[in-house]
Amino acid sequence: MNETIKTNDKFDSLCNNNISTHYRNIVFWAMPSKFLAAFAYWVVAQNPNKKLIDINPALLAFKEHILSVFKNPQIPEEFTFKSLQQVINEDVFAGIPSILELNKLEPDFIDLGALARNVFYMILREHITQD
Repeated sequence: MNETIKTNDKFDSLCNNNISTHYRNIVFWAMPSKFLAAFAYWVVAQNPNKKLIDINPALLAFKEHILSVFKNPQIPEEFTFKSLQQVINEDVFAGIPSILELNKLEPDFIDLGALARNVFYMILREHITQD
């Protein structure tokens, strides 16, 4: 007896579009480490070059940006879809020189728009599935 379990349709696919459609009202709590882990993961994953890059300058600059968002970095901060979008987006990344440098790598670069989207949706996806 092989029975298929059907879940709520909005949980069947957690692609970015479905998250954007079904989870705009999400409220979650996160620590700075959540942001740093997602950023580090995607910088490494999106590096199109054969050589590993030193992500420390970009990661430290991102850490400084994230810490400025927290009232107390030792206590989880509340976020919504919209507030997370204000913290993580292409314009924010382009405004941080060490992160902008990722966009100037040779022979190929890390797309800051894609990086921002990937970090943003990774954080949301984890809270949707784990909270």
